[in-house]
Amino acid sequence: MTVEPVSDPATARARAYFEEFAAGYDDAARDSGWLLNGRLVESLDGVGPVAAALDLACGTGTTLAELQISLPGAALVGVDIAGAMVERAAQRVPKARCIRADLRTFVDGTDERFDVVTVIGGLEFTPDLPGLLAGIRRLVRPGGHLVLTYEPVLSGWAPQSSRVETNLGSNGLELTTFRWEPGEVAAALDGWPVISSRLLAAYQRDGLPTVYGWIHVRRPGRSTVLSPPTPGAS
Repeated sequence: MTVEPVSDPATARARAYFEEFAAGYDDAARDSGWLLNGRLVESLDGVGPVAAALDLACGTGTTLAELQISLPGAALVGVDIAGAMVERAAQRVPKARCIRADLRTFVDGTDERFDVVTVIGGLEFTPDLPGLLAGIRRLVRPGGHLVLTYEPVLSGWAPQSSRVETNLGSNGLELTTFRWEPGEVAAALDGWPVISSRLLAAYQRDGLPTVYGWIHVRRPGRSTVLSPPTPGAS
């Protein structure tokens, strides 16, 4: 498999980190109390019809599995920077097409469009969230939905008061986290109606909750996906 080079040092660190961490990732997520994937089924209740859904930063496929439940019949695509994570996602959700790629490279290079795009965990490792969101918006069809999380700057909460932080992870490798003000993220999604927006405790780190922002927005316009015909209708 050909893997494109990554010039940004923080992105290169994230790739190396998750390549090495893939085997233990699911256990670590469970032990830390990762909560956000379970909210996706509720968030997407009533969304449809959906022909195609994309999960960016798909990791080991836990979000893809939720999409498979929420959007039966939809073609699923997962993208992650770490090949070892992509392999596990493909095993977890065999019907999904799983792609190893840097998110920015994929977003800028694809011509595909989707009725639902999700990014649940992963945007905290991009150094240019507003720029990446501009590209992600382009992938959502008119009338489609975008659900994402990000790590916010929390000035009154010491563990998340810095905009940029590099630490050693549990596997001994460095990982850089980028945080954003909620207003910055809202500005990057300007013009799209907000279905829901909140701050949530996502998991426990060193005994303390890590807070994520959760946003569900809808692209203006009318969906071009046709509903299946009603049996007996003339």
